[in-house]
Amino acid sequence: MATKKKKEAKDKFVKSQFYQKLLKEKSIIESQLVFSLFSDPESLLDYELSLDDFSNQTWKFYFFILKELVEKRQLKVMDSVSVTAYIQSKGDSFTAAYETRGGYETIERGMEIVESDNIDSYFNELQRYKTLLKLTEYGFPIEEKWNSVQKMSLEMLDDYLEGLVAQAFVNSQMGGDRVEDMFADVDAMLNEADKGIARGLPLASPLMDSIQNGLALGNITMLGANSGVGKTFLTTLLHIISCIKEEEQLLIIANEEEKSRYVQGLLAARINKQHQDANFNKNRFINGGFSDQEWQWLNEAKEWYVNKVQGELINFINMNDFSMSKTIKLIKKYARMHGVKYFILDTLKLDNDAGSRITDNSWLQLQQNMVKLYNTIKPSNLNVHIWITAQMSKTNRRSRYLDQSMLGISKNITDVVSSLMLTRMVSQSEKEGSTALKVINSDGYSVQLDPEQDYMLVFWDKNRQGATNRQVVLAVDRGLNLIRDIGWTQIDNDLE
Repeated sequence: MATKKKKEAKDKFVKSQFYQKLLKEKSIIESQLVFSLFSDPESLLDYELSLDDFSNQTWKFYFFILKELVEKRQLKVMDSVSVTAYIQSKGDSFTAAYETRGGYETIERGMEIVESDNIDSYFNELQRYKTLLKLTEYGFPIEEKWNSVQKMSLEMLDDYLEGLVAQAFVNSQMGGDRVEDMFADVDAMLNEADKGIARGLPLASPLMDSIQNGLALGNITMLGANSGVGKTFLTTLLHIISCIKEEEQLLIIANEEEKSRYVQGLLAARINKQHQDANFNKNRFINGGFSDQEWQWLNEAKEWYVNKVQGELINFINMNDFSMSKTIKLIKKYARMHGVKYFILDTLKLDNDAGSRITDNSWLQLQQNMVKLYNTIKPSNLNVHIWITAQMSKTNRRSRYLDQSMLGISKNITDVVSSLMLTRMVSQSEKEGSTALKVINSDGYSVQLDPEQDYMLVFWDKNRQGATNRQVVLAVDRGLNLIRDIGWTQIDNDLE
């Protein structure tokens, strides 16, 4: 019954004169975009377009022809002979549909009319009209606000609608600034503390979690390391696996690694944890040629994750053009609409438009962006947690003790961070001999490190949830995607 009513409501808007007006205007944009693409076929590869982006059947038909000619026949320049040969190969009904729409003459005339240099503008307008139509279907007051809305860009429209929603809550208590009695509801606070509600998601390393004391909501946790040390590696094994185990929804916002790299890491970790003699290295995903045994392990791990990770528990987005504004909008959307409490940003960067020329002002922008991010996730607003990876300055590769100064000129971004962890590999001289680290395990016994094993050291420079005077030693195998708690140590910050 609810589905039927929803369809009836949509049909009402679709039949309205205003909706038809939007369709007509979108049709013009579609024709301009299609003819621009015919003028420069290779530019099709620069845009993410599908048949569903087109409402007008004629322009959808011509876009289909273009897509086939470019992607399947690698045509770089459109001409009558090539297009006609393709049409004839598709059969009589396809040829009839082509001729009914004016054939190649329509394409030729269109290419003469449009300004192909405006292709970016046509593409953006197409996205805008798609959004306007969808919002109209959802019942947003687009027609009533048309005088204000019609000249807005897609980004301005997004901000405008977000403002309308915020205005609806302006007189509510949600996220408002209120003056309160300091000790009101103190009993409720104590009961929540007793239940450990404020503790948040535990890390998958019990030793690290004993120092970190969970990923508390309303806070930012940052993990810093040099390039190639293993920020994504640790993020996967400490955070993502914990969300899967605890069945906590998570949105991963990535701007470096593809989704497949995270999935491969999770599969390798599962295989090697379940089959200790498997030695399934992540480079198998590069070399290929899986054996029957490997296929068995892979399918077993895949099935476990598919069954465990249901209901969009773990979501992923690869942000091609990073901006903090887009990141914040994604967090707001998934927190409010889907109830997501945990987010990962891998890796923190300058906004794309600032990255081409790094200046002191660029780092100021990054610092301001971090403040905006914290204001979004803090307890009095969305009350969610975000885990951020950051790259340390290249000049600190040989530093023994790690602190926030290792982030270089961008160190002030940590002002709003509740926990700052920094990590490096344990050097060979720290594994054996007189300079070996003194490591104590969770039972209080001294542990001798294996010179043949790789280890990571995790430092806490800042930790509102616990101590910062100890460092954790992890045994790591970045090929097998495994970590193991070894113990804790204390390295002097001798300011060398």
